[in-house]
Amino acid sequence: MGGSTKEDLDLLEKKIKFTLRPLINAINTSGMNRERRIQLDALLLEISSLQKALEVRVEKEGSTESNIRLTGLLDYLHPLLKGAGIQVNLPEHRRKPEDVLAQEEQTAEEGSRSGQIRILSLNMGGMRLHSPTSIKVGSVFRTQLKSSRYGVIPLQGEVVWSKRDEKGEGHIVGVHFSPMDEDKLSFLKSYLDKQGQP
Repeated sequence: MGGSTKEDLDLLEKKIKFTLRPLINAINTSGMNRERRIQLDALLLEISSLQKALEVRVEKEGSTESNIRLTGLLDYLHPLLKGAGIQVNLPEHRRKPEDVLAQEEQTAEEGSRSGQIRILSLNMGGMRLHSPTSIKVGSVFRTQLKSSRYGVIPLQGEVVWSKRDEKGEGHIVGVHFSPMDEDKLSFLKSYLDKQGQP
């Protein structure tokens, strides 16, 4: 910590995606032991401290780009932990109400499964889906968000978790968006802002 905002965001991304995720995969595969528990506790403490420091700095700087990136990383982190069944007390990232959409306003399509996959929630970092079949964690999911106002917004991201829904009628899937160009980010933000208006 202590670098520029971008450097600390890079550090947070490395800790989440390249240190925490492999550790969680090892825990899911081989179980929790004393060594992994110590490693996990230390890593989550570092991530939590870094998150808090970044939230304060990003809010002070008022950088939309940094805020979007931080939100995206935290939207990757929390489902990753929840999907692995790991109970932690990390602070939730503050999010405006308009960052999440009602499911009936969403449509999703992917190849032959067109119309069967529904977007349950959507924000700048990713989306939560309902799929009748399992989608492999680590796979790339592509879809299109259709809007009468904005046309078609193509979206792509990595599946970071998947679990059976409570009714046993399919799977709930978490997708973290791949990096987008500025035009697409702006387009998506405008869409979300409009959806959030009463």
